[in-house]
Amino acid sequence: MKKLIYLTLFITGLVNAQITPEFEIGAKGVFSGNLNFNSEESNAVTDFSDTQLLMGLSQKLYNNWRAQFVLGLQFPDANSNLGEVFYNNIFMKLEDQTNVIKVGRTLAQTNLNEFPTLRDDDAQQFVYALNPFSDGVNTERDQYANVLDYTHIFKQRFFVSIHGENFYDSLEPDDFRLNSMGLSLVYRVPESQRWNRNIVQQIGLSYNNYFTDRPGYSNDFDSSVKNLLFSTILNLKPDPIDFVDFKFQAIQNFGWDEITELNDYFDYTRTQSTSLFGTFRFLKQKLERPHYQISIGGGYKSLGNLSTDSDQLIFITNGFYRMGQNFDIGFQYRYTENAGFTQNLFGKNEHRFQLALVYSFSQIFNKQFGDREDLLNLEHNYIK
Repeated sequence: MKKLIYLTLFITGLVNAQITPEFEIGAKGVFSGNLNFNSEESNAVTDFSDTQLLMGLSQKLYNNWRAQFVLGLQFPDANSNLGEVFYNNIFMKLEDQTNVIKVGRTLAQTNLNEFPTLRDDDAQQFVYALNPFSDGVNTERDQYANVLDYTHIFKQRFFVSIHGENFYDSLEPDDFRLNSMGLSLVYRVPESQRWNRNIVQQIGLSYNNYFTDRPGYSNDFDSSVKNLLFSTILNLKPDPIDFVDFKFQAIQNFGWDEITELNDYFDYTRTQSTSLFGTFRFLKQKLERPHYQISIGGGYKSLGNLSTDSDQLIFITNGFYRMGQNFDIGFQYRYTENAGFTQNLFGKNEHRFQLALVYSFSQIFNKQFGDREDLLNLEHNYIK
């Protein structure tokens, strides 16, 4: 009788047992005082845009796959018309050893590189393939999209990705159909091996095709705005104490040759252009922890098909000092200059000085999985 009772309790426990997911929470606080000098006026503002909170839940499936749900919110720019909070990440990800499927809203593959700037959008006009459906009121519409993405990984370093996006359309905000597709090919050395004397840390190509409506063209391909991205990261000195790297990205936008004047942001994103941007960064490590870093960079954008010579120039430099665990203080200076039609849209020039406090935090609870790029997974070639 006792054995029957024990067996009943055991079976009941198995039936009611639930496998709790791995839980990860992350936060980034970016607070700065901005002092802007331009050709028309000067102003000083306090800025906490790009501050965000992220939460992820990961679960093992009944096979070799695992699933992850991510929810993230961000405080956008004050004049972005996105409200107090913008949900920048809401997606599901399914992955196994060599395949990754992502569905939901997250960063679009319109930028292959992360540059050492205070905020991701500090050089946005030079480092992102811009959304041709946006009116340019806010930067988030160029960065984030509703995505459907499949990536296959060869030898832990070669990423081949086919992706489709629904970018926000300012003229049809309730249209959720895919309006962009693309292909990305990236070779990337895992972050855990960046000190391993590898000079080429990353090199990649990405092609994007936006299904725009072009007057007078019925062929979908001819009416589309298209662009090609090239990106690379070079470890010039992969030293664990004094580390130096160079990041570069070029974007060729194959826009419409009939756009010879810029009357609005739609013309700006749909005309032909060439963008170049690069940064040098020095990172000092102390006791195997970041101590401080200094970076300097610049970019140039040429819009060669316009009737008036038009281009853009940017220079940016910054430094960050680690004051405590996950807490940095930093300073950034940015200079932008516009000529020709771009001056009418963005002003002649601007000097921006920023003093910033940055806090970042990430913690995993109930850890069940190894990171795809950690040393054990690279050694044994599987996801735990």
